[in-house]
Amino acid sequence: MIVAESTELFVGPRTALLQVVRLTSPGSAGPVRAHVSGPGLHSPRHGGSLRPGPFGYEVAVDVSEHQPGAVVPAVAVVRSDAGEESCAFSLVVGSPGWTVHLVAHVAGDAAFPVLRAHLDLALTDPAYRFAVTSVELVQPYWDTFPEHRSLWLRLISEGRIEVVGSESNVVGVAPVLFVLPDGPSLAASSLGEASRSVYAAFLEMRSAASAPHVMMPVGAASEAPSPWVTALHHDWSARYTWPRVVCSLPRDYYVRGGVPVPAGVADDSPAAVFASHAARLSGAAFPASALARAAVAHPREAFDLRSEVVSRSLAALTSTVDSSVVVWNPLTVACTDVVSVHLPCERNVHVEVDGVVLPTLVDGVTVTFLARDVPARGWQTFSLVEDSVDHGWKRGHGTEIASTHYVLSYDPIPSLVAVDGRAVEAPRLVGPVSVWHSEVGEKMVGSSTFVLWNSVDHLGPSRLFAVLGSRSPSCGVLSAVPARRAAAGEPLGPVEPAVTPVFGRYWLHEPAPLGGLGANVLVEVLGPARLRVVAVSDGDAFSGVVRLVLPAGWSASWDSLPVSLPAGGHVSAEVRLAGPLTPGCYPVRAVLEGLPFEVYDVALLTVPEWDSSDPVEVLWVASSPSVVSVRPGETASVRVVLASGALGDLPVEARLLSPRSSWELVGPFRVGGLLPAQGRLPLDFTLSAPAWAPAGEWTAVVRVTAGDLVRTTAPIRLEVAG
Repeated sequence: MIVAESTELFVGPRTALLQVVRLTSPGSAGPVRAHVSGPGLHSPRHGGSLRPGPFGYEVAVDVSEHQPGAVVPAVAVVRSDAGEESCAFSLVVGSPGWTVHLVAHVAGDAAFPVLRAHLDLALTDPAYRFAVTSVELVQPYWDTFPEHRSLWLRLISEGRIEVVGSESNVVGVAPVLFVLPDGPSLAASSLGEASRSVYAAFLEMRSAASAPHVMMPVGAASEAPSPWVTALHHDWSARYTWPRVVCSLPRDYYVRGGVPVPAGVADDSPAAVFASHAARLSGAAFPASALARAAVAHPREAFDLRSEVVSRSLAALTSTVDSSVVVWNPLTVACTDVVSVHLPCERNVHVEVDGVVLPTLVDGVTVTFLARDVPARGWQTFSLVEDSVDHGWKRGHGTEIASTHYVLSYDPIPSLVAVDGRAVEAPRLVGPVSVWHSEVGEKMVGSSTFVLWNSVDHLGPSRLFAVLGSRSPSCGVLSAVPARRAAAGEPLGPVEPAVTPVFGRYWLHEPAPLGGLGANVLVEVLGPARLRVVAVSDGDAFSGVVRLVLPAGWSASWDSLPVSLPAGGHVSAEVRLAGPLTPGCYPVRAVLEGLPFEVYDVALLTVPEWDSSDPVEVLWVASSPSVVSVRPGETASVRVVLASGALGDLPVEARLLSPRSSWELVGPFRVGGLLPAQGRLPLDFTLSAPAWAPAGEWTAVVRVTAGDLVRTTAPIRLEVAG
């Protein structure tokens, strides 16, 4: 029994196209000949024998008398040594002119050998093209292999490499796209399977296409190139006229295909919204570097950066007056939500707006109230008025609380929480529980606390920001305030890394440093007493000095090297070392001077023990606390002591990693210092609980890096006691 199926495949010259009909004939034996007939359909009746292709036996049919999309009754006839068979089917006239763009790509977390494999394939096959989906990968590769820069630039200029991502600091390269759209990845065990996979994806994707082009990212983004990309490019073109299947770049798909280029993702975070208006209204510098870093940084660092930008921006927009509160809305729609402000000292107050007294909760120095209809990307002011009324929490009874939108009940038997009939995973309440009421909402307290606020239709944190202060008028939107011409003020966010010097091979641990690196320095070990030091420019022309920092008793063929580099240039110099024969590990640092902060790389040279193969322990955590506890209003140090067996100083950096709910209590996120030779170095973080802090407990660890070395402390329990 044969089966016939029309396809979207076309063969022949573009002026005389023939549509491919796919035939499967399991019972055929020997040479196979076939033809298709029907109204306005023509195929050769005495053509040569057919060979199976990726889609079965393929018969070319002239459908030029019909329009694309027409459905034509047809009959397929197959002749072989087993006899003649026929079947009726409906031929759907296809649409020629489509192009499938196969886009090979490399992600930002790929290893250097993976990127090199893509480069090698591009050099081997001129048809191969690939996209790099993050400049965060390009810059480290350029710094590590500056001798490949001319190759990169040549392939970019030839349209065979495209960098996709944020505005690139690769010399002369401006990406078309900010992000590579998702698409089906090509995974196949044979060329035929790859061909069928591409065709199936084409049929699925073309219905949503705005032009006769579809883009298909292929291969795993962190692995070597797919073996089928170039094979498809060549084999498909030899078989079919339409659709074309070609190796492409995103640029080819959007620009040459006439597809509208999607706009870059706008940063509509509260930090960006407030900073843009604060910069416009106060003349302060917009924190572009800080927000760009926050987009790719560790979530804790991103939180710290955005929090600082919000704080500085609202300070620039708000004049501090203790008698009033300004509530700011960063959203594009008006918002009603509960907000809190913390007073310098306890006061018995209520909140008013336009003379109307609002429900108020006073909990120690924290004042909480419902701010209604704060304008989109605007503000509203509220007054704090002294009175003699008790606006605090009042003890209730039972095991249920309610708000305008939710009911929460506690069942002590399964120890689970439900809100309005829906299970809530966290916080999990363990009894006994107590219920408390206020003018603004209700709370249930057990092993943790759960609060329901009146007139708020969500359970998450407030979307509004409240600060002590006032402005005139009492209500408005930021876009309506005319810009004030003023001299550029202080930036609205940090502009340099929090910890310096910066490790040259930063990509082993984090994204590019805040503000980027205009130049870099790297050290390569050539032998027991030979190094190569490379200085590179990653931006404009750069002049500076590379200084060697040697362990005691060591000498070098040079210890200071002036460098003058053109934009994108590099220079290398070999160093010969002489040192003592005393066994141990000797750090040799190359420090680049000339930037606002120093950049360094380090090589660890080892003189082995004569009678032992045990390696020298270079870095370890000598001590760290198991528990750090404070009460509200108290502060305590979280001290980690590092130790080194190296016979030279080591720059170190430590990060405190803890759950999101603790970020406002413990910090900073990172600290650094210089660990002396065979010595110890204490590094301090701070656990600080404001007076209004609720009780809580979190587990943290400190991650330490020294060059490419990484060490982690045992878990540390952080507590705010009740």
